[in-house]
Amino acid sequence: MDSRHVVFYRSMNLGHPGSPDRATLESALAAAGARAVRSFQTNGTVLLEADDPVCVVAEAAKALEAAAGYTQPAMVRGLDLLVDVLAGQPFDGHEDSRTYRETFTFFDGGRPIALELPWTNAKGDITLVELREGLALSIIRKQGSNAGGPTAEIERMAGVPATTRTLGTIERLVRAAGRG
Repeated sequence: MDSRHVVFYRSMNLGHPGSPDRATLESALAAAGARAVRSFQTNGTVLLEADDPVCVVAEAAKALEAAAGYTQPAMVRGLDLLVDVLAGQPFDGHEDSRTYRETFTFFDGGRPIALELPWTNAKGDITLVELREGLALSIIRKQGSNAGGPTAEIERMAGVPATTRTLGTIERLVRAAGRG
């Protein structure tokens, strides 16, 4: 079992107002006890090692608020989970010519989401293909210039904050961690 974890920050855009820069993010996590901290891309996705990653992220949150005014939640998942999900090829058989992106939406707690899968919203721009505890896998479609918004859909259903990453981001992250 891999001891590495991934932190998915909600609404973080490194270096922009209300978000820390990369150095501040990484140093806050390291000061809170994380090891091998690596910010991945600019969207608030961080690979790290920690004995208690949830506590590390909670402690780092204080420094991120003080340094950049960042107060959004973060979802922590084990790298093994992402490897397992990718190995199952969950999007196979659900994609079609209308597919815009495949996505991973992370959330913690909230109301149970009980749907018969695959489930497509009324607009037809989001299809949930798999639900796991704290993770929804979706295919989004673009209609005109608007693409489906799985973050808002999951937040509405579960009643808690969520954050979304594309399949490409997750695949690159897993490869960068030497697991893909």
